[in-house]
Amino acid sequence: MRAVTAVATAAWLLVTGLALGSGQSRAGGRMKRGIETKHHSAGANLSIFTEGDLDDLHLGALEILDRTGVFVESDEALDIFSDAGCRVDRETHIVKISPTVVADALRSVRPSFRLCGRDPEDDVLVEQGRTVFALFGEGLFVNDIETGERRESTKQDMADLIRVGDALSEMEVNNAAIIPRDVPDENAEIHSLEAVFHNTTKPFAISFLGKRDCEIATKMAAAVAGGYDALIDRPLLMFVACPVAPLVLPSILTENFIAGARTNAPIQCTSMGMAGASTPVTLAGTLLVQNCEQLASIVLVQKVNPGNPMFYGSSTCTMDMRWGSSAVGTPETALYMAGTAAMARYYSMPSWTAGY
Repeated sequence: MRAVTAVATAAWLLVTGLALGSGQSRAGGRMKRGIETKHHSAGANLSIFTEGDLDDLHLGALEILDRTGVFVESDEALDIFSDAGCRVDRETHIVKISPTVVADALRSVRPSFRLCGRDPEDDVLVEQGRTVFALFGEGLFVNDIETGERRESTKQDMADLIRVGDALSEMEVNNAAIIPRDVPDENAEIHSLEAVFHNTTKPFAISFLGKRDCEIATKMAAAVAGGYDALIDRPLLMFVACPVAPLVLPSILTENFIAGARTNAPIQCTSMGMAGASTPVTLAGTLLVQNCEQLASIVLVQKVNPGNPMFYGSSTCTMDMRWGSSAVGTPETALYMAGTAAMARYYSMPSWTAGY
């Protein structure tokens, strides 16, 4: 296998919510439980948010959602929000969500669930106090270690990297680290899915380009699972999409989330604000915008399928004021991720945070 290293293969960290379940999968295998992070002895701890801080972020988000609302691009999503009791302006595409609707959605979120692999022995239990590692996605270039060339990624690179991730026992979730650039852009995610299914038995996440891709991916996953009913019982897809800060749920997000919820698939909502650019420069302001996007997405998904597994996620960073680019790997990013995990615990949800 030709060795390559991806530009964007940093690990994600899933710092998960409340523990439930014994770890026994319904298929009879043992689920992986990640690295134990419950330390009962004194030690270092990053706990920078008080309960009052988290209350303020929650109450502030409720006020913004109720008074300002979020922009929702898709008409189908507007229908779902309307059915949920939200105030929908069809002309402006602004959806205003009352605190009661948010509370109803939060009551149905699941604090613990499993990520299913093609092999049940590779299922991963998501629970409190466990850290699970996954590949970052989706890079556009690779550094070829045979030639030293930095070039666009290919489908073969994709397959190679997935096989590497499949072999790494520490990497429990084997995401698509890159996107193939040697296939038509409109079909790239479907080619990615085919490469993943052929080269790993672990759980993985892919963001599809829209409704058509979601439908094709669901048919492919059902064929692998052994039928649509089998896919509902053991979802082999994890749908991931990002809001557009500030306060926009684009069609690509809502179509992914609606399709995922209709098949009981885990949903990863990953806010990607850039503090000082698309979100306020302050920590509190950025976390508040992010919380609004997360809560709006939770309402959408839980309306489609109450109890659907979801991650409260973030890859938020700050803006490099000199270059106007994303400044990742900074102390500020660590604070955003700590805030994300804290809010997820506040809602008894698993979190999915970037580990740059």
